Amino acid sequence: MKINQYSQTPLKAYSDNRAKDVAGKTQNQQQSSTATRDVVNVSSQAKLLGTARQAATDSPDTREQKVRELREQVRSGTYKPDIRKTAMNLVRDEVDFLR
Repeated sequence: MKINQYSQTPLKAYSDNRAKDVAGKTQNQQQSSTATRDVVNVSSQAKLLGTARQAATDSPDTREQKVRELREQVRSGTYKPDIRKTAMNLVRDEVDFLR
C-alpha cells in the first residue's frame, strides 16, 4: 500500500488555491483603498478667483472713508462733481464696451 502516492496532489491543490485567495484579497484591498480616495481638481479660473477674493479681503477699506465723505458732502449740499470728468468717463466706458 502506497500512502504517499495520492497525498501530494490534494495538498498541492489546496496550497495553490490558498495562494490565489491571498493574492485576490490583496488586490481587492488595493482597489477598495484606491476607490475611497477623493480627488479635487481646481481650474485656473477658480484659482484666480480665489486669489482675487483673498486680495479684496486683505485690502484696507479706504473706499469706505471716501464714501462717507461724499455722503456728507451730498447731504450738506457742498458736493460739486466735475461734469467734464464725468462725461469723459462715460464716453470712455461706452467706447471700451463697444470694442
